[in-house]
Amino acid sequence: MLYYMKLEKQREEAVPGAASRGKITIFFEEKSAAMKKSTAWMFFTILYAAVGAVIVWGMITLFRTCSAFRGLFYDKMAMPAGLAAEGEAEIPPELIAENVRQVTENAARLSFSVLVFILLLQIFAFLTALIVFRRLAKSQDPISIRLKKLENADLFLDLPLYFGLFGTVSSFVIMSFNPQVSRLIAYSSTLVGIIFSVLLRLTMQYPLRQKFIALLPPASSDSGDKK
Repeated sequence: MLYYMKLEKQREEAVPGAASRGKITIFFEEKSAAMKKSTAWMFFTILYAAVGAVIVWGMITLFRTCSAFRGLFYDKMAMPAGLAAEGEAEIPPELIAENVRQVTENAARLSFSVLVFILLLQIFAFLTALIVFRRLAKSQDPISIRLKKLENADLFLDLPLYFGLFGTVSSFVIMSFNPQVSRLIAYSSTLVGIIFSVLLRLTMQYPLRQKFIALLPPASSDSGDKK
């Protein structure tokens, strides 16, 4: 023990300032790692914001310019029924038509907003899963650790399905004032969730798992055969 202590002391005397330089190196390495992490978080935030802005802009443009798409959010069966019911109370037809138009327009905009919000959640879940699996593919951890992390990443594969289920539940709330679009939200959110989940499993999880399994060291069964 004394020998090693003397050897360490001689090394420090031979190379003055080695310990301080080592501390400085560790400090800069930690600083660099923290900067890389913060840069990654900033990049992902900008990416999500940009993708969300493009999707919202595209959906709003489609809603305003395409009459066929816009018509999906209007319950045409509710307007004549409202007019007939209010007409019996001797309310002016112009006021009835204006009230019905406003109610229908508000219901359509609310239903459209719910649909866009659910689609955004599913697309963000899809992007998050892609990022997680790409980082796993580039990881330098041992194969056994990477396989464990791959198993833990199953949650990201099911997130689009969970958000699709959320959309289905939300459609029951919308059904009370817009039955037509409630079915659209339920079917589209469920379909998009299934498609995203299947794509992630086929294009990311399965090839990555096959790659990791191929990199596993072969099991040594020689000793067992001898026994």
